Amino acid sequence: MLPYIEVARALEAVRREERRDDKAEAVASLLRSMLPEMLRPTARLLSGRLWPPWESREMGIGPEILGEVIGELSGRGRSAESEGSDLGDLAFMMVQRRSQQTLTSSSTDALQVYDSLRQISDQRGPGSLSRKKSILKGLLLNATPLEAKYIARTVLGRMMVGLGPSLMADAIGKAFSVEAAQVERAYALLPDFGIVALSAYRGEIFEVKLAPPNPARFMLFGDNRGQDFPIWMEEKAAYAVRYGGLRVQVHKLNDQVFIYTSQLRNVTSPLDDLAEEVMRIKGNFIMEGEFLLVHGGRISPRSDMVGRINLKGRSKDLATPSFAASDLLYLDGREMIDEGYGERRRLLSRGLKGVAGEPLSSKVFLAEEKVSCDPDEVMELLRWSLDRGFGGLIMRHLDGRYTPGSRSRGDVLISHIHGTISGPKG
Repeated sequence: MLPYIEVARALEAVRREERRDDKAEAVASLLRSMLPEMLRPTARLLSGRLWPPWESREMGIGPEILGEVIGELSGRGRSAESEGSDLGDLAFMMVQRRSQQTLTSSSTDALQVYDSLRQISDQRGPGSLSRKKSILKGLLLNATPLEAKYIARTVLGRMMVGLGPSLMADAIGKAFSVEAAQVERAYALLPDFGIVALSAYRGEIFEVKLAPPNPARFMLFGDNRGQDFPIWMEEKAAYAVRYGGLRVQVHKLNDQVFIYTSQLRNVTSPLDDLAEEVMRIKGNFIMEGEFLLVHGGRISPRSDMVGRINLKGRSKDLATPSFAASDLLYLDGREMIDEGYGERRRLLSRGLKGVAGEPLSSKVFLAEEKVSCDPDEVMELLRWSLDRGFGGLIMRHLDGRYTPGSRSRGDVLISHIHGTISGPKG
């Protein structure tokens, strides 16, 4: 048994220590001390993410409900002092001063905390809120003050100790003698520190690969806001139209399609009609692009797109959900991210033949782009995109790799015109 107090103490040490190495060592020391079957739940408890972001789960308890639970357990109700206060600290104080102490003096089991919190997310239907509150009350009643502090913060998904992905990767690397960069890469390909920690322990960190249906973290682009675009155009680059939709990954594995937002949320269900169209594309793949709502050849506002993916039993409007495919990350058992963009785009175009139609007229289409080193051509395309109300262009280096979770070294979002585009000096 791993007492949950050890997890809470590690989190408190991360908050308290000033040096990054000391913070990482506090977490590493805990991870290397435990049995392998506890690594996944413990890493998730430390990170505050009890399930991968693509799982269709939610805790269903926000600050207001958590404040009510703490107030009910304290016997004082929700007081004015709780408004705007850190609910973790309030849970700490509630346990310290509550009049009716628990009978047990031992710490709560970490696995019990993990399972109980996940059980909260399982509650559905009539009376579910009451059951959620009951489970949470049981945890807090049997917790020490420090345990209550971090249980409350875990419920909200905000640990507030500064243990972000980079520091967590350092800690896992220290615990299992793995380079932090390799841990970060594994997490970018499979964003679940529970699985990554277990893979590092088993010596399998190099075996973490990109594959459907698990989404990878999205690559970040640079932005030309506040600077003159352009960059000296000494060689050809691809300039893809950015339509202004929601960035998504679309996965197909055998007879299933999965659609994920840039937050890695699974939105396949509200986009089931789009998923049916994607199913026509042959092979297993991971594509990236934009989700759009199109009505009469015009793109609906982003707020409408967000509303569509948040559908919960409401009727769908007349706008057509569309996917503007722009990149290919995986194809039939082969990672494509280390291939140049030009090759990825070529294979993407070939794979969409027979399914993709005209832009803004079909549910699936290939995002428009121009490969050029001619400043006038690029400026013309940029003005065309902006004049139509699109988001500008994305400049893609033809030999550029796709780096999940990291900022691209050369690919740039071009959404403003600050000057004139310059070609090579002659």
